[in-house]
Amino acid sequence: MIVSYHVFKYPYRWIRRMAHLLGHSPEVVVYCADPLDYIVLKPVLRHLPAIPFVTKNRQTAAFLKKQGINPQRMPSFPKAVIMCRHATHRFPDDRIVKIGFRHGPYHFKAFAKAHYYNSFDVYFMSSQRELEEARARGITSAQAIGFPKLDPAFDGTYSKETLDAFRREANVDPAKSTVMFTATWDRSGMSAIEMWIDELDSLAEHYNVLVTVHPWMSRKYIVKLRKLQAAHFIRHPNVVPFLLISDVLVGDTSSIIAEFCALDKPIINFKTPESERTVPEVSRLLRDISMQLEAAAELREAIERSLSDPRAKSEQRRKANAIMFDALDGRAGQRAAVAIRELVPSLRDEGW
Repeated sequence: MIVSYHVFKYPYRWIRRMAHLLGHSPEVVVYCADPLDYIVLKPVLRHLPAIPFVTKNRQTAAFLKKQGINPQRMPSFPKAVIMCRHATHRFPDDRIVKIGFRHGPYHFKAFAKAHYYNSFDVYFMSSQRELEEARARGITSAQAIGFPKLDPAFDGTYSKETLDAFRREANVDPAKSTVMFTATWDRSGMSAIEMWIDELDSLAEHYNVLVTVHPWMSRKYIVKLRKLQAAHFIRHPNVVPFLLISDVLVGDTSSIIAEFCALDKPIINFKTPESERTVPEVSRLLRDISMQLEAAAELREAIERSLSDPRAKSEQRRKANAIMFDALDGRAGQRAAVAIRELVPSLRDEGW
């Protein structure tokens, strides 16, 4: 239970009602709590009329301004809101249409309680399989459209020249293969960052090493990553172009593994202990699509094997993609936009 919801909801509803009567209630807003929200939603929003952004975070506001967006500050009293997280408590009025998206594809961690999803009018899932599993858990708001964040990987957004710019940003040596490391939130109990973080600079003698971690990763690890000498710590919230320039991914239970699987490239995965959020089906998928390791000492050999035979496990990756994504066609954002227009009548009029 979020206490602030119950404290805030009555004054919020009164103010919103007054704003609506006075004609000051925006038709729809995008709630952007973090730069990653913008990256996930951008492929959807390009198929909709311009929608104002709202945020409560100064750093996110600064990021949005760099994208040419001048966000409004919270609170906001719209008729509809689009967001990329479970934050309906910030808009505590049942008359607001609420539209939700995932940060990552599929459910690499166990579903949250059904009522978090059902507080949305629609919550988009990445596949029909995930939709069925959501409904089996009492989630009635689910709708499958794909995973919009990956659209740019398949719709021609990234040309060779564009990707070369990212290679230069990451100091990629064209004579070396590129290995990306990723880790989920360490406090989830499902992260393997401790297994490889001290190996990065030595591995960078042999490979281009790129690193991305969960936005909530503990500060002690972020400090270490920022001090890397030879490996490149990705600070940009959009990792898709870096996935495209990488040859191998090393991970744990991060959903970025699913994004890399969609590109049909070799995956190395550190085994992690089971936790209360472990999803047995995802554990099986990880075993099928990746080379499983137990210790950092196995890393170098695993990378070499992956580079020498990148097609190994390609069929397993194809089958996993059919489970995690309905279609990898670059049109998930368009499908989401069609569904949003059905829920928000004002968006059907391009001139609003």
